[in-house]
Amino acid sequence: MIRTGLFSRRKFVGTSAQAAAAGLLARTALPPNLLAAVASPWEADGYNHKVVVRIYDPAVAANYTSGTPYYWRTFDTARLEAMLDAGIMQIASAKTPREAWQKILPGVSSSSRIVVKANLNNTAREWKAAALNTSPAMMIALAKSLNKAGVRNENLTILDCSRYIPDEMKADVWAQAPGVQMVGGPQPASTAVQEMPYGGHYVIPQVVLDADYLISSHLMKKHDGGQTGAMKNFFGMKADGKVTFAHGEPAWFHGHQVRGIVTHPELRKRLKLCINEAVLAANSPDTLDTWTFGDLFPDGRPSSLFLSRNPFLQDVVGWDFVRAECSRFPCRVGPTITWLKNCAGYLPAWQEAAIESGVFVDGAPGMPPRDMRYDPALVEYISRRV
Repeated sequence: MIRTGLFSRRKFVGTSAQAAAAGLLARTALPPNLLAAVASPWEADGYNHKVVVRIYDPAVAANYTSGTPYYWRTFDTARLEAMLDAGIMQIASAKTPREAWQKILPGVSSSSRIVVKANLNNTAREWKAAALNTSPAMMIALAKSLNKAGVRNENLTILDCSRYIPDEMKADVWAQAPGVQMVGGPQPASTAVQEMPYGGHYVIPQVVLDADYLISSHLMKKHDGGQTGAMKNFFGMKADGKVTFAHGEPAWFHGHQVRGIVTHPELRKRLKLCINEAVLAANSPDTLDTWTFGDLFPDGRPSSLFLSRNPFLQDVVGWDFVRAECSRFPCRVGPTITWLKNCAGYLPAWQEAAIESGVFVDGAPGMPPRDMRYDPALVEYISRRV
């Protein structure tokens, strides 16, 4: 197990050699279109569930070229929806998307209200071609998948309190998922707060407390804290939209701000799924980049969705993929994952031993040449092609 910083190339090679010697380079994912049996027991509380699923489709962004304006319009939304459906069915050991959503969102119905915390942080920059945000394609795919469980578009809210949603994004979503609520900017506050070390309380907006379920739709981006993941995504859900609690002393990547927010009882009881839209990726919080670790990301694209009910393990796996890229082709400096280690120990399933425990192995048929493997006692990682 590697426990310090990023993999160097020598460490990756050494790890792979050790894995081969131990017989671990056997295929670690199933052939396309086959569901693996989930061995980890289903948990009523997703924070205890140990499953992380990667769904890969190399064709989902095959038409994308760097610098394309409105880059998400090159995504195959039908393929993205199929990837999402495959991922939730895998997590829930379900035969249909409807059955999967009914298990992931207990009691879901046409009257259920769902908030999706999107990451639209880069809409404040040159966002149309050069910066990564939760894409309208992802929002459309999610709406259409939820429709299969009876969820009505008018009860689905895409939310980012820290940014206003550009009109072009709204129009693209409404063209294929009319009625979805696209809510950006500061929102009315609730009485639910989390103390922060400085900068005032973290206040949860009333629209979240009015919801039955919460989903984190985040991105594969390198950051000062290693990555921008499922948990940090909720920084942008503070009611007034101001991240005043993150950049003082201690900075968020050294402190307990992430843990405090994601373990708040009102957030925990609503958060049912984390979706890492790793179709494209970024070498910094502010960019959109072609990744150069070609045997892990063919054509420079992860072309994947990562899904989990467990936000901690979602970020553990996400970080392993980010550090794999940045160990071979250095990106923005600052792999300070103290924030992730500070989350460990909150629950028995949130073990520090899981952090940086990914082992670099051969990919399965139809997958990239390289993938990750985990000790299933820590993370049950299922990787397959849709």
